[in-house]
Amino acid sequence: MSDAPEVKKEDPIAASKVQEATHQFAFREATSEDIPALQQTISDSLRALGVGYYTEAELDGSIGFLFGPDTLLLHDKTYFILHPKGSPYTIAACGGWSFRRTLYGADTAPNHLRLPEKRDPEKERASIRAIFTHPDWARKGLGTMMMRYCEGRAKEGGFERLEMGATLSGVS
Repeated sequence: MSDAPEVKKEDPIAASKVQEATHQFAFREATSEDIPALQQTISDSLRALGVGYYTEAELDGSIGFLFGPDTLLLHDKTYFILHPKGSPYTIAACGGWSFRRTLYGADTAPNHLRLPEKRDPEKERASIRAIFTHPDWARKGLGTMMMRYCEGRAKEGGFERLEMGATLSGVS
């Protein structure tokens, strides 16, 4: 078995959606003032786009606990908002990357998931964290756009390799 990463061909439809979205949206760093809106966006995303993947009980038990803003990402300036140009407080998508060991979880996640130690970019992967698209903006290439943006920021942070956890609806 090879350790080489699987190389995927780019989906031409996704690529064209991202290209179109590039002209309509802009990125900005998320701040602590965005936390209520981020929580709402994450909840709306999971409840709308998670239908068929999660039960209501699973969503009720995980939103705000496993899925929610991680203020350490805000502190590290590695969490971002993608917004329509000219409307910086409208969250179309959000996501980030981290040089810390935590892979997922909001501030209220159990301590065994909260691993604030820094990773070594020479030996370890950075993690892509908490990418969510507001349901009003779903299927327009914004998740892909956010992923690429976070990959670029992680590379600027000295990381050549990445890891990512994903929701079931985010994988499909």
